[in-house]
Amino acid sequence: MAEAAAAPPLPHRRRHRRPRGSPNPLFTRWLREWRDEATGTRAKGVYVRALRSLARYPLRLRSGKAAAILKNFGPALCRRLDLRLRQHRAEQGHAPSAAVQRRSPESPLAPPTRSPPRGYRHLPRSGARALLLTLHKSSEPLPEAELLRQAQPLCDPPLTLAAPKGALSALLRRNLLQRSGRPPRYSLTPRGHILAQRLAAAASEAPPPAEEHLSPPSPTPDPDAEFELRPGDFDIILCADITEANGPVPSLLRGRVPLSLRRLHVGDFLWVARERAPPAGRPPRELALDVVVERKSASDLGGSVSDGRYREQKFRLSRCGLRHPIYLLEEPEKGEPLSLPLATLRQAAVSTQVVDGFFVKRTGGPQDSAAYLRVLGEQLQQRYGGRVLRAWGGDVTGRGPPEPPGAPCALLPFQRLRAAGGKNQPQTVGDVFARQLLQLGGVSGGRAGAILRRFPTPASLMAAYSACPEPRQREALLSTVPCGALQRNLGPALSRSLAQLYSTPGPLP
Repeated sequence: MAEAAAAPPLPHRRRHRRPRGSPNPLFTRWLREWRDEATGTRAKGVYVRALRSLARYPLRLRSGKAAAILKNFGPALCRRLDLRLRQHRAEQGHAPSAAVQRRSPESPLAPPTRSPPRGYRHLPRSGARALLLTLHKSSEPLPEAELLRQAQPLCDPPLTLAAPKGALSALLRRNLLQRSGRPPRYSLTPRGHILAQRLAAAASEAPPPAEEHLSPPSPTPDPDAEFELRPGDFDIILCADITEANGPVPSLLRGRVPLSLRRLHVGDFLWVARERAPPAGRPPRELALDVVVERKSASDLGGSVSDGRYREQKFRLSRCGLRHPIYLLEEPEKGEPLSLPLATLRQAAVSTQVVDGFFVKRTGGPQDSAAYLRVLGEQLQQRYGGRVLRAWGGDVTGRGPPEPPGAPCALLPFQRLRAAGGKNQPQTVGDVFARQLLQLGGVSGGRAGAILRRFPTPASLMAAYSACPEPRQREALLSTVPCGALQRNLGPALSRSLAQLYSTPGPLP
């Protein structure tokens, strides 16, 4: 009875939660757009994984940089979100201040952080300002010692390897500089480019660029492409490649000769005439003297001969525009392991001097190499120190013979030399043809250049072969091409090999 009289239990009421939207609707929408645009590419998976991580995050993200805490959000994707967010605020007419961003219901909240290009206050001729302007003028990252040396004329306080740590660390903290590589090299971030461009514009009384432009400034034509340096207005500096920074030769020369570490696209050492007192706000102009040195230890020479770099280096040295390339070959130490027999290395050195026409200097080791470079620098000081040096504005390889003593000397600006000697520059058909010829056995840089002078492209060579009716004529077509300083003929053996390669239809037998 009591059980029958008991009230039936109430039905369980399921609590329905109101569906909640994404806390980051703009980021979700943009990621979906980028995912659809990347359909058919590997990048689509990046956006799919990022959307999955973003859907699991329950809080609102204040910026693209804040999304770095999520999985599958790398630095590039975070920067792209920040850029798209800034464009969205500009399209909506929102000011980039924190108060207006809080009043915007559509966009993610942005923290009241300081924008480096707006919040940074520089002092005239301060160390930080000099560092920014120096990197703004440079076309590549600079090592610390070279950065401080170039920045010193632009500031009043002395810059040493210990003193500017405060300026460097402050610029790194404000995300104006970035450091990479070992040894470390410094370059401008996109925000640092904006601030450096504003400082350069203020120095030249030009209107500053737009604040929202985050891409690095596009290169402008150099008004000082043709200039001259008179005696007493320049110093002769030895430049060493950055790969030699930890080597024994620069350490032996440091403190004895003016030395600058920088990226060299050809050679390991060369000398530049640097302007002594440039105007404020402009780095000193430099002219490359006509001597470039490629240093090779015995083990390095063996490795470069084995993998083919040796022939390519000789070809690039012969076309870099400097008249006097030098190979500095160091004898192996006692018991030093070598990848090739010593007789093979010596044969390569003789071929470099006799066939390719390079001056080859043999030394006993790094100490002898450092002494040779020091003496060579003194001779260049005597040769160029009292002459008028003019920038050559024509073709890099189009200069005539050396000028007589006492006459003005035409030299290549260092920036043009670096641009012309780079490995990753745009290739012409003739450049690719030359690299192809260098892969053939027996074809040196001088022989490849002689073939290019007569037949600049593979099409012209194949057309010449097509005009020869007899196979014997095709095999002898290149045999009389003069090569090298002695103008010796290319010879029938190489001519026969080239004819077989470029005139045989279909695969080679």
